[in-house]
Amino acid sequence: MATVNLLPNADVSLLGPAWTISSGSDVWAMLDDDDTGHVTSDSSDIEATATGKVCEVSFQNHSLAAGTTIDSVQAVVKHNNRGRGATYRIEVKINHSGGTYYTENIYGTGSSSWVTTTQTSRATSDGSTAWTLGEIDGLQMRFSLTAISGGTVGITYAYFIVTYTAAAAVTQNATFFGANF
Repeated sequence: MATVNLLPNADVSLLGPAWTISSGSDVWAMLDDDDTGHVTSDSSDIEATATGKVCEVSFQNHSLAAGTTIDSVQAVVKHNNRGRGATYRIEVKINHSGGTYYTENIYGTGSSSWVTTTQTSRATSDGSTAWTLGEIDGLQMRFSLTAISGGTVGITYAYFIVTYTAAAAVTQNATFFGANF
């Protein structure tokens, strides 16, 4: 099995009230680069200080060959709260244009470093049917700040890990009649 990471590439909607964007005008642009620096020096993140903040981004289309089998999809979110000891909850929905595949919560407590949460690896899109290449192309991630005790919650990086089995290579092993010609 191999993996490919799909990064954000467009804003789906900035549902009100929206997260604050640290620079620029696009949420997705704040979430497509990994930041390993100190939380307070990151200039590429989205932030919130109150519950109810919501946004949604879409992700790159895959570059997998036809016949590839999708083994799992997994959301990864890098987050924190700048308020020492402050607690928070971010609801993360794995969506597509027609609705929601899965919802999970991230529970966190503030500290001086970014925290990476790798969510549940999902082998199916609906609990029983394997993912299709078309579903992978339509992936979206929605972030809702549903609880905060203080401080500033930030998200600096989000992506999907897609684990797959490549399509079997076609070999040309035909034997010609009268091979002695």
